[in-house]
Amino acid sequence: MTASLSTDMYLPAFPAMSADLGASASAVQLTLTAFLIGAALGQLTIGAVSDALGRRRILIVALALFSACAFAAALSPTLEALVAIRGVQGLAGAGGAVLARAVIADLVAHDRAVRAFSTLFVMIALGPVLASPLGALLTQWQGWRAALGGLAVVSVAMLALAVVAVPESLPPDRRHSLRVRVLAGNLLSLLRVPAYVGYLLAFSVGYAAFMTYISSSSFIVQDALDRSAVEYAAAFSAASLSVMAGAWLNGRLASRWGGAGTLTVAQAIVLCASLTLALLALTDTLTFGWWIIVACVLCAGCGGVMAGASALAVRQAGRAAGAGSALLGFTQFTFGALVSPLGGAWGTSSAAPAALVMTCAAGLALGTGLFARTRGT
Repeated sequence: MTASLSTDMYLPAFPAMSADLGASASAVQLTLTAFLIGAALGQLTIGAVSDALGRRRILIVALALFSACAFAAALSPTLEALVAIRGVQGLAGAGGAVLARAVIADLVAHDRAVRAFSTLFVMIALGPVLASPLGALLTQWQGWRAALGGLAVVSVAMLALAVVAVPESLPPDRRHSLRVRVLAGNLLSLLRVPAYVGYLLAFSVGYAAFMTYISSSSFIVQDALDRSAVEYAAAFSAASLSVMAGAWLNGRLASRWGGAGTLTVAQAIVLCASLTLALLALTDTLTFGWWIIVACVLCAGCGGVMAGASALAVRQAGRAAGAGSALLGFTQFTFGALVSPLGGAWGTSSAAPAALVMTCAAGLALGTGLFARTRGT
Protein backbone atom coordinates (compact mmCIF):
# COMPACT_ATOMS: atom_id res chain seq x y z
CA MET A 1 0.00 0.00 0.00
CA THR A 2 3.00 2.35 0.07
CA ALA A 3 2.15 4.16 -3.17
CA SER A 4 -1.59 4.41 -2.60
CA LEU A 5 -1.17 5.62 0.98
CA SER A 6 1.44 8.18 -0.11
CA THR A 7 -0.85 9.73 -2.67
CA ASP A 8 -4.27 9.39 -1.07
CA MET A 9 -3.69 10.29 2.56
CA TYR A 10 -2.89 13.91 1.70
CA LEU A 11 -5.21 14.40 -1.28
CA PRO A 12 -7.94 16.00 0.89
CA ALA A 13 -5.29 18.50 2.01
CA PHE A 14 -4.56 19.84 -1.50
CA PRO A 15 -6.83 22.91 -1.27
CA ALA A 16 -5.50 23.67 2.24
CA MET A 17 -1.90 23.33 1.02
CA SER A 18 -2.65 25.63 -1.91
CA ALA A 19 -4.07 28.31 0.40
CA ASP A 20 -1.39 27.96 3.11
CA LEU A 21 1.59 27.97 0.76
CA GLY A 22 0.14 30.50 -1.68
CA ALA A 23 0.48 28.10 -4.60
CA SER A 24 -1.74 27.23 -7.54
CA ALA A 25 -3.50 23.89 -7.95
CA SER A 26 -0.97 22.73 -10.55
CA ALA A 27 1.92 23.75 -8.28
CA VAL A 28 0.52 21.67 -5.42
CA GLN A 29 -0.02 18.77 -7.82
CA LEU A 30 3.74 18.88 -8.50
CA THR A 31 4.23 17.24 -5.10
CA LEU A 32 2.35 14.28 -6.56
CA THR A 33 4.28 14.47 -9.83
CA ALA A 34 7.60 14.44 -7.95
CA PHE A 35 6.51 11.37 -6.00
CA LEU A 36 5.55 9.58 -9.22
CA ILE A 37 8.84 10.45 -10.95
CA GLY A 38 10.75 9.11 -7.96
CA ALA A 39 8.55 6.03 -7.93
CA ALA A 40 9.22 5.43 -11.63
CA LEU A 41 13.00 5.50 -11.08
CA GLY A 42 12.65 3.37 -7.95
CA GLN A 43 10.59 0.76 -9.73
CA LEU A 44 13.18 0.43 -12.48
CA THR A 45 16.14 0.00 -10.14
CA ILE A 46 14.63 -1.82 -7.16
CA GLY A 47 12.96 -4.56 -9.19
CA ALA A 48 16.02 -5.32 -11.28
CA VAL A 49 18.38 -5.32 -8.28
CA SER A 50 16.03 -7.62 -6.36
CA ASP A 51 16.54 -10.26 -9.08
CA ALA A 52 20.16 -10.38 -7.87
CA LEU A 53 19.95 -9.71 -4.11
CA GLY A 54 16.54 -11.13 -3.23
CA ARG A 55 13.35 -9.39 -2.19
CA ARG A 56 13.40 -9.11 1.63
CA ARG A 57 16.50 -7.02 2.31
CA ILE A 58 15.66 -4.57 -0.47
CA LEU A 59 12.13 -4.15 0.89
CA ILE A 60 13.32 -3.37 4.42
CA VAL A 61 15.86 -0.75 3.27
CA ALA A 62 13.28 0.88 0.99
CA LEU A 63 10.65 1.09 3.73
CA ALA A 64 13.16 2.57 6.20
CA LEU A 65 13.99 5.39 3.77
CA PHE A 66 10.29 5.82 2.97
CA SER A 67 9.50 6.31 6.68
CA ALA A 68 12.28 8.89 7.13
CA CYS A 69 10.98 10.88 4.16
CA ALA A 70 7.44 10.76 5.55
CA PHE A 71 8.54 12.57 8.72
CA ALA A 72 10.59 15.08 6.71
CA ALA A 73 7.62 15.84 4.44
CA ALA A 74 5.39 16.68 7.41
CA LEU A 75 7.99 19.24 8.55
CA SER A 76 8.72 20.79 5.13
CA PRO A 77 9.08 24.59 5.39
CA THR A 78 8.33 25.36 1.73
CA LEU A 79 6.60 23.85 -1.26
CA GLU A 80 9.95 23.45 -3.03
CA ALA A 81 11.34 21.40 -0.15
CA LEU A 82 8.20 19.29 -0.07
CA VAL A 83 8.47 18.56 -3.79
CA ALA A 84 12.10 17.42 -3.37
CA ILE A 85 11.34 15.21 -0.36
CA ARG A 86 8.37 13.65 -2.11
CA GLY A 87 10.62 12.73 -5.01
CA VAL A 88 12.95 10.78 -2.73
CA GLN A 89 9.98 9.25 -0.93
CA GLY A 90 8.61 8.02 -4.24
CA LEU A 91 11.96 6.40 -5.02
CA ALA A 92 11.83 4.45 -1.75
CA GLY A 93 8.09 3.79 -1.81
CA ALA A 94 8.38 2.04 -5.15
CA GLY A 95 9.70 -0.99 -3.30
CA GLY A 96 6.30 -1.93 -1.93
CA ALA A 97 4.54 -2.42 -5.26
CA VAL A 98 7.40 -3.70 -7.40
CA LEU A 99 8.56 -6.27 -4.84
CA ALA A 100 5.00 -7.43 -4.14
CA ARG A 101 4.54 -8.18 -7.84
CA ALA A 102 7.91 -9.94 -7.98
CA VAL A 103 7.09 -12.08 -4.93
CA ILE A 104 3.85 -13.21 -6.58
CA ALA A 105 5.81 -14.16 -9.70
CA ASP A 106 8.26 -16.10 -7.47
CA LEU A 107 5.56 -18.09 -5.72
CA VAL A 108 2.48 -18.43 -7.94
CA ALA A 109 2.07 -20.59 -11.04
CA HIS A 110 1.05 -18.85 -14.26
CA ASP A 111 -2.49 -20.21 -14.33
CA ARG A 112 -3.20 -18.60 -10.96
CA ALA A 113 -1.33 -15.35 -11.58
CA VAL A 114 -4.34 -13.26 -12.62
CA ARG A 115 -6.21 -14.19 -9.45
CA ALA A 116 -3.13 -13.52 -7.32
CA PHE A 117 -2.56 -10.12 -8.89
CA SER A 118 -6.24 -9.31 -8.40
CA THR A 119 -5.82 -10.05 -4.69
CA LEU A 120 -2.77 -7.78 -4.64
CA PHE A 121 -4.73 -4.90 -6.15
CA VAL A 122 -7.54 -5.43 -3.66
CA MET A 123 -4.95 -4.76 -0.95
CA ILE A 124 -3.54 -1.76 -2.83
CA ALA A 125 -7.05 -0.32 -3.17
CA LEU A 126 -7.67 -0.81 0.55
CA GLY A 127 -5.08 1.92 1.14
CA PRO A 128 -7.25 4.78 -0.20
CA VAL A 129 -10.32 3.43 1.63
CA LEU A 130 -8.46 3.90 4.89
CA ALA A 131 -6.21 6.81 3.95
CA SER A 132 -8.60 9.34 2.47
CA PRO A 133 -11.01 9.63 5.44
CA LEU A 134 -8.08 9.63 7.87
CA GLY A 135 -6.32 12.31 5.84
CA ALA A 136 -9.48 14.44 5.72
CA LEU A 137 -10.00 14.19 9.47
CA LEU A 138 -6.37 15.03 10.21
CA THR A 139 -6.51 17.97 7.79
CA GLN A 140 -9.62 19.39 9.46
CA TRP A 141 -8.04 18.84 12.87
CA GLN A 142 -4.57 20.33 12.42
CA GLY A 143 -4.11 21.18 8.75
CA TRP A 144 -2.24 19.56 5.89
CA ARG A 145 0.89 18.84 7.93
CA ALA A 146 -1.12 16.55 10.19
CA ALA A 147 -2.18 14.49 7.17
CA LEU A 148 1.46 13.97 6.18
CA GLY A 149 2.31 13.22 9.83
CA GLY A 150 -0.31 10.49 9.81
CA LEU A 151 1.41 8.96 6.80
CA ALA A 152 4.68 8.99 8.75
CA VAL A 153 3.16 7.02 11.63
CA VAL A 154 1.60 4.47 9.26
CA SER A 155 4.88 4.04 7.37
CA VAL A 156 6.74 3.09 10.57
CA ALA A 157 4.11 0.42 11.25
CA MET A 158 4.57 -0.93 7.70
CA LEU A 159 8.33 -1.12 8.20
CA ALA A 160 7.88 -3.05 11.45
CA LEU A 161 5.47 -5.46 9.72
CA ALA A 162 7.95 -6.10 6.91
CA VAL A 163 10.78 -6.83 9.36
CA VAL A 164 8.66 -9.28 11.37
CA ALA A 165 6.48 -10.98 8.77
CA VAL A 166 7.95 -10.89 5.25
CA PRO A 167 10.17 -13.86 4.33
CA GLU A 168 12.52 -14.21 1.36
CA SER A 169 10.79 -15.60 -1.74
CA LEU A 170 13.68 -15.80 -4.22
CA PRO A 171 16.17 -18.60 -3.44
CA PRO A 172 19.86 -18.00 -4.27
CA ASP A 173 19.90 -20.53 -7.11
CA ARG A 174 17.28 -18.49 -9.02
CA ARG A 175 19.03 -15.13 -8.70
CA HIS A 176 20.80 -13.26 -11.47
CA SER A 177 24.23 -11.66 -11.45
CA LEU A 178 24.43 -8.21 -9.87
CA ARG A 179 26.35 -6.91 -12.89
CA VAL A 180 24.68 -3.88 -14.46
CA ARG A 181 25.09 -5.38 -17.93
CA VAL A 182 23.09 -8.47 -16.99
CA LEU A 183 20.33 -6.52 -15.25
CA ALA A 184 20.08 -4.01 -18.09
CA GLY A 185 20.01 -6.89 -20.57
CA ASN A 186 17.01 -8.35 -18.77
CA LEU A 187 15.15 -5.07 -19.15
CA LEU A 188 16.07 -4.59 -22.82
CA SER A 189 15.18 -8.15 -23.76
CA LEU A 190 11.62 -7.61 -22.52
CA LEU A 191 11.19 -4.70 -24.91
CA ARG A 192 11.61 -7.17 -27.77
CA VAL A 193 8.53 -9.16 -26.69
CA PRO A 194 5.50 -7.55 -28.42
CA ALA A 195 2.91 -9.08 -26.10
CA TYR A 196 4.80 -7.84 -23.03
CA VAL A 197 5.11 -4.33 -24.48
CA GLY A 198 1.40 -4.26 -25.35
CA TYR A 199 0.27 -5.26 -21.87
CA LEU A 200 2.90 -2.93 -20.38
CA LEU A 201 1.37 0.02 -22.23
CA ALA A 202 -2.18 -1.12 -21.48
CA PHE A 203 -1.36 -1.15 -17.77
CA SER A 204 0.56 2.15 -17.77
CA VAL A 205 -1.86 4.20 -19.85
CA GLY A 206 -4.77 2.76 -17.85
CA TYR A 207 -2.97 3.88 -14.70
CA ALA A 208 -2.56 7.34 -16.25
CA ALA A 209 -6.35 7.60 -16.54
CA PHE A 210 -6.67 6.52 -12.90
CA MET A 211 -4.00 8.98 -11.75
CA THR A 212 -5.74 11.84 -13.57
CA TYR A 213 -8.84 11.02 -11.54
CA ILE A 214 -6.83 10.86 -8.31
CA SER A 215 -4.92 14.11 -8.78
CA SER A 216 -8.00 16.10 -9.89
CA SER A 217 -10.71 14.62 -7.67
CA SER A 218 -10.19 16.82 -4.61
CA PHE A 219 -10.32 20.03 -6.66
CA ILE A 220 -13.36 18.85 -8.64
CA VAL A 221 -15.35 17.93 -5.54
CA GLN A 222 -14.26 20.77 -3.24
CA ASP A 223 -13.93 23.61 -5.76
CA ALA A 224 -16.09 22.82 -8.80
CA LEU A 225 -18.86 21.07 -6.81
CA ASP A 226 -18.37 23.11 -3.59
CA ARG A 227 -18.28 20.18 -1.16
CA SER A 228 -16.33 19.77 2.09
CA ALA A 229 -13.15 17.78 2.64
CA VAL A 230 -15.09 15.14 4.59
CA GLU A 231 -17.66 14.78 1.79
CA TYR A 232 -14.81 14.44 -0.68
CA ALA A 233 -13.16 11.77 1.47
CA ALA A 234 -16.43 9.81 1.69
CA ALA A 235 -16.86 9.88 -2.10
CA PHE A 236 -13.21 8.95 -2.61
CA SER A 237 -13.49 6.01 -0.23
CA ALA A 238 -16.58 4.76 -2.08
CA ALA A 239 -14.63 4.89 -5.34
CA SER A 240 -11.70 3.12 -3.70
CA LEU A 241 -14.01 0.32 -2.61
CA SER A 242 -15.00 0.08 -6.26
CA VAL A 243 -11.34 -0.43 -7.20
CA MET A 244 -11.25 -3.33 -4.77
CA ALA A 245 -14.49 -4.74 -6.19
CA GLY A 246 -13.21 -4.43 -9.76
CA ALA A 247 -9.92 -6.16 -8.96
CA TRP A 248 -11.66 -8.93 -7.02
CA LEU A 249 -14.23 -9.50 -9.78
CA ASN A 250 -11.48 -9.55 -12.39
CA GLY A 251 -9.77 -12.40 -10.58
CA ARG A 252 -12.98 -14.42 -10.35
CA LEU A 253 -13.97 -13.92 -13.99
CA ALA A 254 -10.51 -14.55 -15.43
CA SER A 255 -10.89 -18.31 -15.03
CA ARG A 256 -14.08 -18.16 -17.11
CA TRP A 257 -13.30 -15.53 -19.74
CA GLY A 258 -9.50 -15.65 -19.71
CA GLY A 259 -7.19 -12.88 -18.53
CA ALA A 260 -7.20 -11.08 -21.88
CA GLY A 261 -11.01 -11.18 -22.09
CA THR A 262 -11.57 -9.67 -18.65
CA LEU A 263 -8.97 -7.00 -19.40
CA THR A 264 -10.84 -5.88 -22.53
CA VAL A 265 -14.12 -5.64 -20.63
CA ALA A 266 -12.50 -3.61 -17.85
CA GLN A 267 -10.89 -1.23 -20.35
CA ALA A 268 -14.22 -0.69 -22.10
CA ILE A 269 -15.82 0.20 -18.74
CA VAL A 270 -13.13 2.82 -18.04
CA LEU A 271 -13.60 4.35 -21.49
CA CYS A 272 -17.40 4.55 -21.14
CA ALA A 273 -17.16 6.10 -17.66
CA SER A 274 -14.63 8.69 -18.84
CA LEU A 275 -16.81 9.64 -21.78
CA THR A 276 -19.83 9.98 -19.50
CA LEU A 277 -17.93 12.25 -17.13
CA ALA A 278 -16.75 14.40 -20.03
CA LEU A 279 -20.29 14.80 -21.36
CA LEU A 280 -21.68 15.70 -17.93
CA ALA A 281 -18.93 18.27 -17.39
CA LEU A 282 -19.17 19.83 -20.84
CA THR A 283 -22.96 20.15 -20.59
CA ASP A 284 -22.70 21.57 -17.04
CA THR A 285 -24.94 18.82 -15.63
CA LEU A 286 -22.38 17.22 -13.31
CA THR A 287 -23.71 16.98 -9.75
CA PHE A 288 -22.16 15.46 -6.64
CA GLY A 289 -24.44 12.43 -6.98
CA TRP A 290 -23.47 11.86 -10.61
CA TRP A 291 -19.81 12.31 -9.66
CA ILE A 292 -20.01 9.50 -7.10
CA ILE A 293 -21.72 7.13 -9.55
CA VAL A 294 -19.33 7.79 -12.45
CA ALA A 295 -16.25 7.74 -10.22
CA CYS A 296 -17.25 4.37 -8.76
CA VAL A 297 -17.81 2.84 -12.21
CA LEU A 298 -14.54 4.33 -13.48
CA CYS A 299 -12.56 3.02 -10.51
CA ALA A 300 -14.10 -0.45 -10.74
CA GLY A 301 -12.90 -0.63 -14.32
CA CYS A 302 -9.46 0.68 -13.34
CA GLY A 303 -9.16 -2.04 -10.69
CA GLY A 304 -9.78 -4.69 -13.33
CA VAL A 305 -7.39 -3.06 -15.81
CA MET A 306 -4.48 -2.77 -13.40
CA ALA A 307 -4.91 -6.28 -12.00
CA GLY A 308 -5.36 -7.94 -15.38
CA ALA A 309 -2.77 -6.06 -17.40
CA SER A 310 -0.05 -6.40 -14.76
CA ALA A 311 -0.60 -10.16 -14.47
CA LEU A 312 -0.54 -10.63 -18.23
CA ALA A 313 2.60 -8.49 -18.59
CA VAL A 314 4.64 -10.14 -15.81
CA ARG A 315 3.65 -13.55 -17.20
CA GLN A 316 5.66 -12.69 -20.32
CA ALA A 317 8.79 -11.94 -18.26
CA GLY A 318 9.52 -15.54 -17.26
CA ARG A 319 12.58 -15.85 -15.02
CA ALA A 320 13.23 -12.09 -15.12
CA ALA A 321 10.12 -11.39 -13.05
CA GLY A 322 11.79 -8.63 -11.06
CA ALA A 323 12.88 -6.85 -14.24
CA GLY A 324 9.43 -7.33 -15.75
CA SER A 325 7.80 -5.88 -12.65
CA ALA A 326 10.36 -3.06 -12.57
CA LEU A 327 9.73 -2.00 -16.15
CA LEU A 328 5.99 -2.24 -15.53
CA GLY A 329 6.25 0.07 -12.53
CA PHE A 330 8.62 2.47 -14.27
CA THR A 331 6.27 3.11 -17.18
CA GLN A 332 3.27 3.15 -14.83
CA PHE A 333 4.60 5.98 -12.71
CA THR A 334 6.18 7.81 -15.66
CA PHE A 335 2.81 8.02 -17.39
CA GLY A 336 1.18 8.95 -14.08
CA ALA A 337 3.69 11.73 -13.48
CA LEU A 338 3.14 13.16 -16.96
CA VAL A 339 -0.65 13.38 -16.64
CA SER A 340 -1.14 14.21 -12.95
CA PRO A 341 -0.80 18.03 -13.40
CA LEU A 342 -2.99 18.12 -16.50
CA GLY A 343 -6.35 17.87 -14.76
CA GLY A 344 -5.80 21.16 -12.93
CA ALA A 345 -3.75 22.94 -15.59
CA TRP A 346 -6.80 24.83 -16.92
CA GLY A 347 -8.25 25.74 -13.55
CA THR A 348 -10.44 23.92 -11.06
CA SER A 349 -13.88 25.29 -11.93
CA SER A 350 -14.79 22.32 -14.15
CA ALA A 351 -14.18 18.59 -14.39
CA ALA A 352 -14.00 18.76 -18.19
CA PRO A 353 -10.17 18.95 -18.59
CA ALA A 354 -9.61 15.94 -16.32
CA ALA A 355 -12.41 13.99 -17.99
CA LEU A 356 -11.00 14.60 -21.46
CA VAL A 357 -7.52 13.49 -20.38
CA MET A 358 -9.01 10.33 -18.86
CA THR A 359 -10.97 9.60 -22.04
CA CYS A 360 -7.88 9.84 -24.23
CA ALA A 361 -5.87 7.62 -21.89
CA ALA A 362 -8.66 5.04 -21.62
CA GLY A 363 -8.99 4.83 -25.40
CA LEU A 364 -5.24 4.34 -25.84
CA ALA A 365 -5.21 1.67 -23.11
CA LEU A 366 -7.95 -0.27 -24.87
CA GLY A 367 -6.06 -0.11 -28.16
CA THR A 368 -2.76 -1.35 -26.72
CA GLY A 369 -4.53 -4.13 -24.83
CA LEU A 370 -6.17 -5.37 -28.02
CA PHE A 371 -2.79 -5.22 -29.78
CA ALA A 372 -1.17 -7.37 -27.09
CA ARG A 373 -4.04 -9.83 -27.28
CA THR A 374 -3.50 -10.36 -31.01
CA ARG A 375 0.22 -11.04 -30.48
CA GLY A 376 -0.34 -14.10 -28.29
CA THR A 377 2.33 -15.06 -25.74
